[in-house]
Amino acid sequence: MASLEEYIEHTQACTSVDALFRYFDIFVGSYGVDVSSYHIVAENLRAIPIEVGLVRENFPKDWVSQYIEEHYAQIDPVIEQARREARPFHWFDVSKRLALTAKQKHFLEELKESGLTDGLAVPVFGPKGTMAYFGLGVCGGELDISEADELELQFACLQTHNRYLELSNAHNEAPMKKLSPRESEVLKLVATGMSNNFIAERMNISENTVDTMIRRIFAKLGVNNRISAVLRGIGSGLILP
Repeated sequence: MASLEEYIEHTQACTSVDALFRYFDIFVGSYGVDVSSYHIVAENLRAIPIEVGLVRENFPKDWVSQYIEEHYAQIDPVIEQARREARPFHWFDVSKRLALTAKQKHFLEELKESGLTDGLAVPVFGPKGTMAYFGLGVCGGELDISEADELELQFACLQTHNRYLELSNAHNEAPMKKLSPRESEVLKLVATGMSNNFIAERMNISENTVDTMIRRIFAKLGVNNRISAVLRGIGSGLILP
């Protein structure tokens, strides 16, 4: 198990975002974390929608699909509470901190039924008025860590957030580029769960063309995977819920 100091040294040496998150997964995994998500929830001290701020996640695909289809980003009580917190807290303790609506209670029930049985909500604050949320989840069992471990994970998340901003220049990014009508059509089909092959058949174009268009969509939206593209498309109004 790498120490926090070693983790910081590794991340400082990273030259790509992909390498950064590979180290991150290894480090948090040593604490018993199975999956994670990372959202930038505020820039210049102004809140931004959860869907727009999603940077990366590796949650179970079924849960991510359900999260999108049920529009859970609009009611997620864990991220809502994390915006108000300075220290980590366990996901299912949110009911002790927030007066939950019936929909939010249902969300937590569905979260547990999906196999995500415990998790840590980690808020961090970075440069230029950025605030980020890390969700560190466990698939079965509990996240049995000490308060000192929780704070160490928070420092690791803070380092990851700051290093991500340095590597991606996220806080200096130009506004999202507009998608072409064809790219918008592809993104909408991606949102339905279609593979590149099916999209090619539907649009009567080659699979290579679909792949090229999806890569362009990723670049324009500032994402690197299909789920993040769909979430950002919804949050930006490119895809209607």
